[in-house]
Amino acid sequence: MIIVYFIGTGGGAPNKRGLPAIMIRREGFDALFDCGEGTQWRMMEHNLSFMKIKLIGITHMHGDHVLGLPGMIETMGMYSRKEPLFLMGPKELKEFLEDIFKKTYFYPNFEIQIIDKYEDENIKISTFETCHTIESQGYLFEEKDRLKIDIDKLRKEGIKDWRVIRMLKEGKRVEINGKVLLPEDYLIVKKGIRIAYTGDTGPCEKVINAVKDVDLLIHDSTFIDEKEAYKYGHSNSYDAAYVALKANVKRLALFHISPRYDDTYEMLIMAKRIFEKTFIAEPLSYYIIRQKE
Repeated sequence: MIIVYFIGTGGGAPNKRGLPAIMIRREGFDALFDCGEGTQWRMMEHNLSFMKIKLIGITHMHGDHVLGLPGMIETMGMYSRKEPLFLMGPKELKEFLEDIFKKTYFYPNFEIQIIDKYEDENIKISTFETCHTIESQGYLFEEKDRLKIDIDKLRKEGIKDWRVIRMLKEGKRVEINGKVLLPEDYLIVKKGIRIAYTGDTGPCEKVINAVKDVDLLIHDSTFIDEKEAYKYGHSNSYDAAYVALKANVKRLALFHISPRYDDTYEMLIMAKRIFEKTFIAEPLSYYIIRQKE
């Protein structure tokens, strides 16, 4: 099971929706994507621990996506963080942080590792290029596929020995009562969950190709129907819906909503006409995705 926390879902200047910040949690692994101003405060207010965050990914260096990061890192240090923190982001991110640490006379007392991608036995996190006005990258959070044994099939064949089941799961062939059991005949692939977050982007083929078939696409939806969206490297809600449709995603969350919209009803309707399985990423809401067979 994966939980996506929409901590801040607005964009531009500080507003009631909060500035961009999304946390993805999978079995004790918390990853934060973008860290707009006020992110740590919103997390504290709603009992979400930023101390447990293992990785932070920044999409680009515009202030509404990154200005909350130095303060959060400093607070982690003040709270005696010991665990290393992984950082992903544009090439300017390292210099940005080093300059702030120097000028504020603060240096983290824990290790910060700047990486291009992350992978462990359960998940992998990678980037893809988006179409904004400056260098910008989106993120793919992917749960690895798992192999499980078809217990029902084995039981129907009268096999209940856990040692046999374990060997098949390890990919070993087993001979029992004169019959050879091949692991490929009893293994089921349990597909991992895949989530894509674009950050700021206009609609483009690069993004469509990168997010194909994901379970959840969190896409820029700054405006309802404004030509200026493309000038500033953003998307209208129907643009996000077209991306979702062409990429064959399972669900679409509209994100980075301009503070000019107090009511998002029209924005949602515009998108749902094109891609029905769309919802508004409301601030401080969450979305649960369970692993599929």
